[in-house]
Amino acid sequence: MMQFIKFKKPVLILLINVLFSSCLIKAPRFSTVDKVYNLKLGMSKEEVESTLDLKPYYLKELVDTQTVFLYKYRVTDRAVLPFFLKENNGKDVKGKYVNLMITYNIDNKAAKIESCTKCDESSIEEKRLDFNKLATFLTVTLPVVLLFLGIKYGTTP
Repeated sequence: MMQFIKFKKPVLILLINVLFSSCLIKAPRFSTVDKVYNLKLGMSKEEVESTLDLKPYYLKELVDTQTVFLYKYRVTDRAVLPFFLKENNGKDVKGKYVNLMITYNIDNKAAKIESCTKCDESSIEEKRLDFNKLATFLTVTLPVVLLFLGIKYGTTP
């Protein structure tokens, strides 16, 4: 009995560590589309960063007359069942990442603001336990296996 308790504790700790470590995701810092709409030409770099609440993702171009920084923002999509699809219904959900290129002039003022769809693709790397697959396994596969083992190795009265 004592050996079982000694064996049970490390297995439980290992299981908890595996479950929590598999829930981490890797994604870039981003702003929202509503904050992007508040940007105006002529804003300083500090005002842009304050409005977006975000530092530049990376430096795209630096020449003697201008500097181009790339920021990330996320659009708002909608989720709706296909047979209820109408023009403006559904639930708002976070959509894909979009690149925002802001060109600053020599005076460090925003001279050009544009979305760049071909700059680079940002994706979310998820290392997550798929609970749907786990639920399917526990509710379908496991009972069938246990039933098979019970029939094969079970004793009859």
